[in-house]
Amino acid sequence: MKNLKILASFQTKKFKYGGHAALLTAIVIVLLIVLNLLVEQAPVKIDLTENRMFTLSEQTLQILDRLEQDVVIYGVAEPGKENRMVDEVARRYSRRSPRVSVEYLDPYRQPAFIKRFDQEGKGINEGSYIVVSGDKFRVIDRWDLFNINYQNPFQPEVTGLVAEERFTSAIMYVTAEKNPVVYALKGHGEEELPFNLRERLRQENYELRELTLVAKEKLPEDLDLLLVFAPKRDLTTEEEEKIREFLNAQAQGRALFILNWYVADLPNFQSLLRSYGLKLQPAVIVEGDANRHAGNPVWLLPEMKEHEILTPLVNERMPVLFPLAQALEILDIRRRSLEFTPLLATSAKAWGKVNPNPTTAEKEPGDLEGPFTLAMAVVDKEWTEETGEVESRLVVTANSHFLATQFLLQVPGNLDFIMNSLNWLADREEVISIRPRSLIHLNLQMSGWQKLIYSGIVVILIPLLALGAGVVVWLRRRHL
Repeated sequence: MKNLKILASFQTKKFKYGGHAALLTAIVIVLLIVLNLLVEQAPVKIDLTENRMFTLSEQTLQILDRLEQDVVIYGVAEPGKENRMVDEVARRYSRRSPRVSVEYLDPYRQPAFIKRFDQEGKGINEGSYIVVSGDKFRVIDRWDLFNINYQNPFQPEVTGLVAEERFTSAIMYVTAEKNPVVYALKGHGEEELPFNLRERLRQENYELRELTLVAKEKLPEDLDLLLVFAPKRDLTTEEEEKIREFLNAQAQGRALFILNWYVADLPNFQSLLRSYGLKLQPAVIVEGDANRHAGNPVWLLPEMKEHEILTPLVNERMPVLFPLAQALEILDIRRRSLEFTPLLATSAKAWGKVNPNPTTAEKEPGDLEGPFTLAMAVVDKEWTEETGEVESRLVVTANSHFLATQFLLQVPGNLDFIMNSLNWLADREEVISIRPRSLIHLNLQMSGWQKLIYSGIVVILIPLLALGAGVVVWLRRRHL
């Protein structure tokens, strides 16, 4: 009798509906498991992060598509202890190009193999990466894969991921026949290049050398780019002539001038600039717009104009800080072949203090009226039947203080501005747009009313809707 009741219960409508619901639930769970397994094996990965942190730039994709040599990216890490963010970026390279492979080296099981790449004998940190092609390699230290803000030295803050920039630069280095050579001019009291700049030059595959023009009949043949950093003494007439020959459009010379405002008049340097239609204005710039300085009216936050050098900084909202800047002026009388593009400029509320030792930052009679140009890109074009159109390029900044270590550490845009300028001068525009992915998470700002409304929706409205739906379903099933 009891067995008959049990059998009869299987025939009821409640059992049928309940069985159908259970079966449907089981099917959905199985489908989700199968779908998850299939997606995990799929070669296509979708980057759903807010700032597309793991999406390779168009410039990197073009470099990978043109690869003609095999490249191996070795990660130094114990199995299962890889940095997941960096590993995902590295594997995007291998997914894009069959020429690139990613492998990991266990520092405790393969120390001898890793030591082959330790040329300086300082050791290779766990978490570092080694990019290899043929006999050439580049070691990327784990700390170089991130931007770190040392404003608080006791609590450094990781602000950005620069893995793509480092990997792409390393691939370009190990696959290139020749890397650009930068010569820093010496012999005129020039300042030493900051360590951060020298390290960044190395990371972006520039060879840095020093150039003394005295007793040299001609400039080095491998000179690709001339860097003049804060000279305190003037050029000789012979030195000026040699630099003019290098910067001739037919020679396709490239130069970056970083000058100081407080230096005494340097007539030969000024003459060189005038030949390219520029003049340094003898004034210290003071910004009258509170939104365009960093709390001190001579610590300028200039407007960034439209140019390839500045596009990544504008897109990433990375400001440039120019303290104690001088201004550049375009001469009315200049060669027609010259093209000028202002890079950084003040607001119209700025003024220039003509007194080199002012007692006040306030505007006084005789001070210059703004706006002012603080950095300029100059192109000198020439066309002949033999060579077609050729050009020389210059970038001139009327300030060197923005490259002081304290500003390079606290304002990443300063170093990026200089590196973008060098890459533009060296015709390496493909490197300019590969810039850090921010790791800073901004908190959502809400007013008191907004918090109250959203709290009511989440805590009261949504639970009531769920309870109401449950009651409706229960009432309908109750009458089945």
